[in-house]
Amino acid sequence: MKIRIIMLLIVGFCLIIPVIKAEDEVCVYLFYGKTCPHCAEEKSFLEELKTKYPQLEVHEFEIYFNSENRQLFERLTETYHTSSSGVPMTFIGEKAFVGFAEGNTEIYDSRSNAYVGYSGVIEKTIKNYIDEGGVDCPSTTTSITIPENSIEVSDLPVTPILNDSNIWIIIIPLVAIGIIGLLVYRFKLIKIKVEW
Repeated sequence: MKIRIIMLLIVGFCLIIPVIKAEDEVCVYLFYGKTCPHCAEEKSFLEELKTKYPQLEVHEFEIYFNSENRQLFERLTETYHTSSSGVPMTFIGEKAFVGFAEGNTEIYDSRSNAYVGYSGVIEKTIKNYIDEGGVDCPSTTTSITIPENSIEVSDLPVTPILNDSNIWIIIIPLVAIGIIGLLVYRFKLIKIKVEW
């Protein structure tokens, strides 16, 4: 009889452990682009954090080439009242982070309605949620808490998604290459005329 009671207690304890562990999980949504260098840095950073914090559950969504992920990204940015103008964009609890760089300063960018994605701030947010007992995955029904003192930021570490307002990123280098090509071609013609 004692053995049965001990066995039941052991089985019951083993069933409770996964439930206890699941309660402190912190869910992170990372939206990225395959060719984005800041995204690659953040993916590596989050992989390191997963070893440091086993409660961390990271879901990655590539949006340059996956239209379903892009639609989820747009729905979340609408829900969080953030701008979907660039990646990486990270959602943790009720906070959204845009861009990624090394740093520890918590800065809220009122233009994108998101925090600047500094590594130290992302890690601190994850740790705070772990200490509070975890946080569910972002949903399209929650929204971000906007801080009272938002700071304007001009240099966000964000890789832009190509649109009408940033098409110049491609046009200027193409024009410069064209001008250089014409100059090289013209000088070759002059040399040929001189040699004749």
